[in-house]
Amino acid sequence: MMKKKWWHHAIGYQIYPKSFQDSNGDGIGDIKGIISRLDYLKDLGINMLWVCPVYRSPMVDHGYDISDYMDIDPSFGCNRDMDRLIAEAKKRGIGVLMDLVVNHTSDQHPWFQQALKDPDGKYGRYYIIKEGKDGGPPNNWRSIFQGSAWERIGETNQYYLHLFNKEQPDLNWENEDLREEIYTMINQWLDRGLAGFRIDAISHLKKDWSYTDQPADGPDGLVDGRSYFRNVKGLDVYLSELKRRCFAPRDCLTIAEIDDVKSGELADYIGDDGYFSMIFDFSHTKYRIRNQEWTEQPLALLGELKARIFEKQEYAYGRGLLCTILENHDKPRVPDRLIPQECISFYSESLLAVTYLFLQGIPFLYQGQEIGMRDYPKTSIDEYKDAATHQNYRAFIERGMSEAQALAQINIDSREHSRTPMQWDSSRNAGFTSGTPWFDVNPNYTEINVELQEDDPASLLSFYRKILKVRTREDLQDVLIFGKTIPEYRRMSGIFAYRREFESRILLIISNCNCKKASLPMEYGKAECIVNNYEDFDWDGNQITLYPFQSIVFLISDR
Repeated sequence: MMKKKWWHHAIGYQIYPKSFQDSNGDGIGDIKGIISRLDYLKDLGINMLWVCPVYRSPMVDHGYDISDYMDIDPSFGCNRDMDRLIAEAKKRGIGVLMDLVVNHTSDQHPWFQQALKDPDGKYGRYYIIKEGKDGGPPNNWRSIFQGSAWERIGETNQYYLHLFNKEQPDLNWENEDLREEIYTMINQWLDRGLAGFRIDAISHLKKDWSYTDQPADGPDGLVDGRSYFRNVKGLDVYLSELKRRCFAPRDCLTIAEIDDVKSGELADYIGDDGYFSMIFDFSHTKYRIRNQEWTEQPLALLGELKARIFEKQEYAYGRGLLCTILENHDKPRVPDRLIPQECISFYSESLLAVTYLFLQGIPFLYQGQEIGMRDYPKTSIDEYKDAATHQNYRAFIERGMSEAQALAQINIDSREHSRTPMQWDSSRNAGFTSGTPWFDVNPNYTEINVELQEDDPASLLSFYRKILKVRTREDLQDVLIFGKTIPEYRRMSGIFAYRREFESRILLIISNCNCKKASLPMEYGKAECIVNNYEDFDWDGNQITLYPFQSIVFLISDR
């Protein structure tokens, strides 16, 4: 069994600062705005905040392009504001995680500015700079954000690597001096009282330089080279050193953005001896109910989803905990991703909440998830702000889509749906700002907002508060943290169900994902209903009948 850790009781909440709460009317969310909403977050039932980057940045990638690791960007406030957020959150029993972005910096970072002046000098070696070949880049890797992963330096034959935007040059982790700078920075932030970090793009630190050109896999002449810059052999050296020098001495909470970890290697990444406290479970994030392959067969999508989730739960068991999420800043809103449009309702949205919150792992909510915020499709690509969105749009057109088709796909896939301002009330700009918001507020804010749901016992917000209270019940902690996830009713169409078992405790979670009633056998002597998104349920001791999108959690005391 895993050793008990202080963070095993964490219930997390992710904040996208630009869009959470503006305190000064400039249209951009800020740290003082977050502080003003800490009581709301405490009342919701969370005790851990992940705050997306607030470091100084040109904001080409909304803060994930950092130009100064130790300074807060003026658009968000100042260092004193960050210190106050950490202190005020701590008063309320809430820890604060910052984003740790160390795969790359901004091209405006002083290190990179010096590298441009002398690519072969000290700071040039902080980055990945290679000679071009045959009048072009060193190889034909495609950036994750589309286009070449290489950018030429002036009129030279030298190129720097950028796996994301060209304004985000990759750091050279093979350079010991660079690593020392990073470790010093991390420890300085931990000294200021952080509970830990969410760690961005960490699987890309190590690159495989045996790779040259490969046959193109698209009309741009480029190739997806991720196998050469994701989870590459030798990455463990950096991750072990990072833990030893920074994380282990502080016993801090670390959640890594890393996927495609093989089951046999998972214990290296999480658990008592892992590089990190947890990694995110992304098993559901690639699925889109509105993509053509699933629109006519939503229950087939559910079958795929169940298989992937249970597979991940199985190979995590006994090795460590996953961070279980439904939404984050890089994905469309979950109702639009996983629920047929005609079925989106309180019941289907609350079903998703119940189903996920009781899986093995530490749950994190994303801002607005608790009130059911939705995607905001656009009528023109010009209404989107994100450089990556526009790059994907152009790539769709290069692959033969019309402009209308490309926009339609962007409206399904865009990560910007999760970045619309938080909907606090029905006033102008949803109570997010008194000025002009940096990004358009979803017009549905008059129907979906915190104020409308705050005092409504039948609202999604009230339901989240109820289940988070159950999720933190002291008598359930061992089964929720250490209990094995055992699938139930796997062959029954439209049913997502599982048991959590640890010692004498058993939880049974049953979700009817059908838009009609479903009956199934359930033979237990005693079963206490502790969560139900309806007011009642029909169980005669042998068979249970669930309403459409009903989700129930039972505490089993007699098998």
